[in-house]
Parts: sequence; structure tokens; C-alpha cells
Amino acid sequence: MGNSLVYAAVNTKIRAMEGDFLTAADYKNMLQKHSVPELARYLKDNTHYAEFLKDVDVEKISRRELEEIFRRRIISDLDRLIYYFKRGYKDFVRSLYLKYEIADIKHLARLIFNGSKPQDFSQSLTFIGKYSRLQPEKLFAAASIRDLITSMEGSEFYPFVKPLLDGRRENLFRFEMALDMGYFSMINQRREKISGTDYRIVQFWEGTVADLYNIQWIYRGKKFYRLLPEELLNYTLDFGEELSFTKRKALCYAANLEEFYELVQSTGYQFLFKKNQTQDIYMERRINRYIYHLLKALNRKYPMTIIQTICYVWFLDYEIKDIFAICESIRYRITPEEARRFLIRAF
Repeated sequence: MGNSLVYAAVNTKIRAMEGDFLTAADYKNMLQKHSVPELARYLKDNTHYAEFLKDVDVEKISRRELEEIFRRRIISDLDRLIYYFKRGYKDFVRSLYLKYEIADIKHLARLIFNGSKPQDFSQSLTFIGKYSRLQPEKLFAAASIRDLITSMEGSEFYPFVKPLLDGRRENLFRFEMALDMGYFSMINQRREKISGTDYRIVQFWEGTVADLYNIQWIYRGKKFYRLLPEELLNYTLDFGEELSFTKRKALCYAANLEEFYELVQSTGYQFLFKKNQTQDIYMERRINRYIYHLLKALNRKYPMTIIQTICYVWFLDYEIKDIFAICESIRYRITPEEARRFLIRAF
């Protein structure tokens, strides 16, 4: 089956699935809720999440239980989308979901680092081993970050975390950075299996995302971890749309944050650092909003390409992130007006 026929079928399916996305009215209503059970009740009574909440007592639901329900939706949607693709395309689409597996691995690493027993949380780490060659039972038996790394041998992630077995003190930041680098590197590698317009679109999208994440990682490394310039450079993604190796190196070797800010101003990503606003609170949201609007623009420009599928995967992720941002605003009693500043979707 040619690409045109594949996309005609998959895009029809995606349009139907997009009909289940939350509306602007749903967002406004959720922002008026005063507890997680009240928010869950709204989702059960008024949205597509009713399918996943039908057997749940929402009056007693916790944030963790709500997260598990959203995981079931993600898995359900993947199973429906992956059906339409073959060979290299199937591998590429599957790689988009590796970020959920990486999120579970990071959570597992934090549990181990803080002395918790991973076995007690294995039920909630449902993505581990679903889309990769990881063996969950080995990971749950790990007693240290070193054990966790060695238990990943044979998986797609191992080449990226193996260099951490160098005898230095266990460091969660380095471990998480290595996993993030692995995620984008695997997408980059699997991009080679797709062709033509799809290849060029993914190259542009992936390069832009790499630029944004590199800037964020360098900023965090400088401000919070005081990493050496050569170590910062070592952890950057080795590709990008605008940031060449020379530009990334200049950012890493900036003498201080003021010089770093000046260098970013000379790129197309100066919006990440707005004057008179706290950078650390809003940077993640700015990155996600930029990617959201970039994907929407690519979606309109290239309707019969792989970007439609990428959009669906990322937009569902953003919807779930927004729901949990609203959960957090309820927890900290943030007003609806202030809470909207943390949402990815503007309405």
C-alpha cells in the first residue's frame, strides 16, 4: 500500500480520535473545580475519559490512580494507530512512545535513589518493557542506580547509559540526561527508515525540538548543577535545526548566565528568556507551546504525511500534561486566571 493510501486511512482514524480531545469549554470548566475527585467527576460525566473511568469511584480517586487511567488511554490509542503502519514506519511511530517508557525509568531511578523498594511500585510503572527490549523484572530488582544501568543491558537504552558506569558518584541528573539523549537519538536513527517528504519534515521538526531542549539543558546545567562546559557540551543532542555544534559550544562555554542569555538572543529562540519573568517556572511551558504551534502549522502545510501522526501523539501528551497542571493548581489553590499561565493549550 502506497503512502497516500496509508495516510488516507490513518488520517481518517486520527480525525475521529481527535474528536475525543478536550474542548476549550472543558478546560474552562476544569479550572473551576476544587478537588481532584471533582475534576475526575467532570471528566467521567462530560468527556471521552468516561470510557476509562467507568469502573472507578471518582470520589475516592487519587492523582496516582488518575495517572494510571491516562496511561491506559495512551496505550489504547497507540494500539489503534500502530496498526496502520508497516516495517520502518511502524518502528518510527513506536519510538514516539518511548518517552513514556523513559518517564517510568526515571521515576524508578528516583525511587531507588531515595531508598524505596521498586517492587512496591511495579504496578504503576506499566510502560517499562512495553515498547523496548527492557526486562522489567531485572529493573525492579535493582538496589542502586548502577544496578539499574546494568539491568538495562541488551536494550536500546543501554548504549546511552553504559558510559555512566565510570566509577563516579551516582548522579540522577546524568542518568536522566543520558536517557533523554537516547530518546532523541533513537528517533533520529529510526527517521532513516522513512523516506521522501516524511524524512524532511521529521528532520526539521526533530531539529527544532533538539534546539529547544539543548538550550533548556544547558541553562539548567549552568544554573542548578554547575557543570563544566565540556560536560555540558557532551550532554547536548548532536544535531539541530539552527544550533550548529559551534553555536552549542558557545552556549556551553559562556562565562556566566548573562552571556548565555545574550547568545540565545541572537537565535530564533529568544522567547525562552523574557525580561521580568521567572525563567524556571515558565520555560517548560514556553517550549511546549512553541512545539504545539509548530506542529499545528506543519499539520496544515503537510496534511498527507507522517506529521499528522506525530501531532496526535504529542497533542494527546499535552492534553494530559494540562490536566495534571490543573490538578496541581487545585492542590496549591491557584486561581483559574493564574493556572491558565501554566497550560500548554491557550484558549
